[in-house]
Amino acid sequence: MKKRNISRDEQLKIWRFYISFRTNPILNNLLNTKQHRTSNTYRHVSLVAKKSVQYALKRNLDIDYYSLIRGAFLHDLFFYDWRKEKDKAFHHLTRHPQVAYENAKQYFDLNDIEKDIIVNHMWPVTFRHFPRTKEGRIVNHIDKTVTFKEVFSKKKDIIIFDLDGTLLDTLDDLMNAVNHALKLHNYPTRDREFVRLAIGNGTTMLIKRCAPEGTSEEERDELLNDFRKYYFAHVNDNTKPYPGNYAALRELKRRGYRLAVATNKLHSAANELINDHFPGLFEYVQGDDGHVRKKPSYDMIAAIRGNMRIRRIDKILYVGDTNVDYQTAKNAHLKCVIVTYGYRTKEEMSNIINKKTPTVSSLGELVTYLDNNKIKRL
Repeated sequence: MKKRNISRDEQLKIWRFYISFRTNPILNNLLNTKQHRTSNTYRHVSLVAKKSVQYALKRNLDIDYYSLIRGAFLHDLFFYDWRKEKDKAFHHLTRHPQVAYENAKQYFDLNDIEKDIIVNHMWPVTFRHFPRTKEGRIVNHIDKTVTFKEVFSKKKDIIIFDLDGTLLDTLDDLMNAVNHALKLHNYPTRDREFVRLAIGNGTTMLIKRCAPEGTSEEERDELLNDFRKYYFAHVNDNTKPYPGNYAALRELKRRGYRLAVATNKLHSAANELINDHFPGLFEYVQGDDGHVRKKPSYDMIAAIRGNMRIRRIDKILYVGDTNVDYQTAKNAHLKCVIVTYGYRTKEEMSNIINKKTPTVSSLGELVTYLDNNKIKRL
């Protein structure tokens, strides 16, 4: 029997569909829709599509692979979390296939095979909706297999990120706020390099380092208040993600990693920046809220573990850019990766970190690194 392969024309059609799916901002909301414990809907439908193709090719089935993949990608096209919406929770199992079908019709012209896959993928729960096509029966089977593994699998790995100098370049806004406060008190201002090296231990320490030598504690308190007033009003003027960070974080989220932030930045400012630059990507943000000690203390990591219900520390990776981050990971007994594009150079960190500590020059490189190294085995 001749082996069935996906033709080049089919591959091109599939690729065009995938691009149209990934570039649609509404469909990308599936990244933020929780599904089956820690998985998101985008990851679930991607896995169902992949496993369905593998299943069919392994058995040398002569089917419509283009429709198989489209139907698998669209079979759970709903944008609500049924756990939180009580009016949808009771009927979700039986009604969401029709919801997905109605949504899919808005964006794509569906053929009979794709309709069969979407509408009938919940059989036998939807007893009268038995899949009539080979493609529909394949997705129905694979969807159950993937769901079972997602529901009963162990919790996914967690990556905790530092914020300033790791996720976001906040240096210019911090420098402007520091110099604004210094000018109000007729003190000399600080250049970018000075402020860069002063960052890492929170705003109180930042002001202490930037204030002239001999400044009294009372004067530093006034400087700190003036700094905070200005910074809160201009927290996002020049702040931006480092190149490639957003795409890398989306990819990590798509692969099922749970993402969190631990930062010495004031809690409200940290949440504002994360929500603005990385909406829906982070499960929890822990900033300086006045209740937990700042890094390098272990307290912030403990708060994250408590809120995210993380028991095993061998499932956690910490990613940061400074000696404070390295010491935080050490104090919390976490595996650590240091980024070299932030507020400390590779040379500055080389004398501080253990030689075995991995370094990456971008978060894209972190994604590649995690392809080859499981967190548990780092």
